[in-house]
Amino acid sequence: MDVTTILTTLLTTLLSGGGVASFMQYKQNKKAKELENDKAASEQWRELFGEQTRTVQTLREKLHQERALLEQERRQTLMCRFYVCEKLDCMDREPPHTEIMKELGTTVSKI
Repeated sequence: MDVTTILTTLLTTLLSGGGVASFMQYKQNKKAKELENDKAASEQWRELFGEQTRTVQTLREKLHQERALLEQERRQTLMCRFYVCEKLDCMDREPPHTEIMKELGTTVSKI
């Protein structure tokens, strides 16, 4: 067998058997699989980002509620300190800051 026969046989086999077409198809399939993989990864990241966003929103709402409760507790503590009588042995038991409370327009029932 000489070189021309081998080359002719090789070319005939590749062209008639779809060798070139299968090689081109392989590259297209590879690219399609890469795109599919990228799409799946993008969808996973989108889901994770949405989940993270919901988690952050939930934590912010809880933080806001806790801050509101803390503020209410601070206000009540302040009002209790405001109404503590400094004279423990007196009969009147009048709170020391009633004038300030009247100026502010605040009463114990508004706490």
